[in-house]
Amino acid sequence: MGGLLVYPTLGALVVLVVLAVVVARQNRDLLRVKAYRDFVVRLIPVLSTAVFVAGLPFVVDLADADRVLPVLLFYLGGAALLTALMARAVDPEERRAGAAFTREDYEQSAILYGKLIERNPLPRYYSALGAALDLNGDQAGALESMGHAIERDPKLGVAYFNRASILAVMGMRETAIDDLRAVFRADSGRRVRRAAEEALKELGAENEPRSGPR
Repeated sequence: MGGLLVYPTLGALVVLVVLAVVVARQNRDLLRVKAYRDFVVRLIPVLSTAVFVAGLPFVVDLADADRVLPVLLFYLGGAALLTALMARAVDPEERRAGAAFTREDYEQSAILYGKLIERNPLPRYYSALGAALDLNGDQAGALESMGHAIERDPKLGVAYFNRASILAVMGMRETAIDDLRAVFRADSGRRVRRAAEEALKELGAENEPRSGPR
């Protein structure tokens, strides 16, 4: 019976490998600042699921023929529950800070990101804190936080974009343009790059000569 699951299991493992690569790419900023533990923690849900999937044919082979279905359902249910618990265990404070930001409670989000920074001063937290402070009306604090993020990780593209947005509102056009162009030299996702392109167009800078590397 377990032999019938070999190919579906291999297919599922391939999907999980692809998912692991995606998660790793989304968190490569952690590798740049040598936050290896934080990086591994974010991969644990995918890796744990892969272990359960790989063991599925062996579990089915060990089950009695008339109990295969209950064993299979129990195994998969337990695997799903454990994976969900591991995913929720990935820094619950970070999840609460992100949730507060999503529901537009920027003051609470800033407080929570501030607490995260006290415990673990990751550049991504400084960038998120800056965004929350900006939307809460504290531009000076936001710029300071973005500066800390960029100082700790000069390749964090989203921090350049967030700082450029603040600078543009403050009327500091040339500095904002420099930061927007830095987005394309940094590690930036497609969404951030598209937003930077649109911002450059709005500032009328898409055809201006580019400044040298920062």
